Parts: sequence; C-alpha cells; structure tokens
Amino acid sequence: MSHSSAARTNLTSNSVQLHTDDVVGEGAFRIAYAGTYVGGNRNSQEAVCKCFKSQYRGLESEFFRSDFRTADKAIQYAEDGIGFVRMMRLFSLQGGTCIRLPLIRCFTKFNSNNGWITDEEGWCGEAMEAFSHYTYHRSGGNLIVCDLQGRYRYNKYNCNKSRFELTDVAVCSRNCSYGPTDLGEKGIDSFFHNHVCNRFCHTDGRWQRPRYTKQWFPKSSSTSMMRSSQAHLLNLRNQSTFRSGFGGILEEDSDSDDY
Repeated sequence: MSHSSAARTNLTSNSVQLHTDDVVGEGAFRIAYAGTYVGGNRNSQEAVCKCFKSQYRGLESEFFRSDFRTADKAIQYAEDGIGFVRMMRLFSLQGGTCIRLPLIRCFTKFNSNNGWITDEEGWCGEAMEAFSHYTYHRSGGNLIVCDLQGRYRYNKYNCNKSRFELTDVAVCSRNCSYGPTDLGEKGIDSFFHNHVCNRFCHTDGRWQRPRYTKQWFPKSSSTSMMRSSQAHLLNLRNQSTFRSGFGGILEEDSDSDDY
C-alpha cells in the first residue's frame, strides 16, 4: 500500500445544489437527496445530501456538534502508518442543515456501530474489521472507530493511488463524547463480541481486546443513534439491553446502495 497519509477532504467544493425531488434513500430519521457540487474541484459532480427529518432535529444538533471530531479521530489512527489503511480518505461531513458528501457508487457497509460486521466482502471487509480492532488497541482500550462504509477504489494505472474511501464513520468511546452515534462502552463490547481476529490483526504485535463481551443491541447494518440524555445506559455497569425503537435506540435504515 501507499505511504500517503489519510485525509479528510471534499477538495475545494463547499456548495451543493440540492435536488429535493430526487430521493436516493430514506431511513428512520434521515432522508438522502441527490445533489450536484457547485464550484471548486468537484464542480458538477454528483453529491448526496442527508437531511434529518423534522421530528429528529434534536439529534441533528448533537450530530453536527461532533461530526468533525469523529472524522478527525478516525484520521488520527489511519495516519499511524498501519499498512493496510495508510491510503484512506474520509470525506468531510459539511454542516448546515444537511450532510453533504460525494456520491459513492458501489457503496459497501463493512461494519456498524451496534456490533454488526459483514462477512461478505473478502479482504476489504477483513481489513476494515481489523482497523476497528486496531483503533481500540491504539487508544489503550478507550474507543473504537466503527460504522465503516464506503469502497476500496483500485487504480489500475498506479496501485500506490489505490485507496479506501470512507464516509460518515462513527466512534464508540468509554465517555460517550462523539455524538448520538457513539454507543459508548456497550458499542465497544458489542463489536468485540462479534469480531474474530483475522490476517490483518496483530500486524505489529499482539493487540489488546476485551476478555468478556456481550451483544447489547440488535445487530443491524443500519447505524444506531441514541440521545445524549440516555448516555448513562451505555455504561457496562448498567445492565440495560436494547431493542429497535426502545430505550432511546433509533435504527437508521437505507433503501439505497449508492451512498
């Protein structure tokens, strides 16, 4: 893999024309509209604009307060130099009233923030699963970067420019400091309850992981969100478990594989 650093980028494009008559996906609390970049290096390229539904505006404000911190934390660990993720690009979550992102064709969900992990994506899925494990080890067991989604973009002309392109990632941390997609200690626990170490794990020595784990949430490829007022339920000392639509857990679902 390339020795290039990870990056959070939307290049120089910062304006998107929203096409409210073209819905490309809809979840429990967000709607995704087609869009087109205006100006900058992405001028006229396709975009996706994810907007919160009106009844979830409380989650919207919590989400935007933490979105750049979440992306920056993911980039911090990608830039550590671990071989299989040295070339990683995380697209910025531009603010305002919606998330504006480049449209990613052939979109893949590698893992979620509730413990779900794909078993269908070959070495790419294994690499992304191992990256989540690595972030736990590298942070001293304080967090994981998860909810990894995007694609591996192979450059047949220059393999050093091949890269993972990820978007809309989440962080689960012990102090629940990364917004409504941060499912805290129970998010960490649920990931490791399902994670089986693979060929990409332990590449630079034995990585730490929790010894005893439990699945606390319904496993789903959808992203789960929880209001900050209920963050105390995410501590492992609290024995509450969750089901969809109960106890503050909101399950996001998508009808499209294009973003």
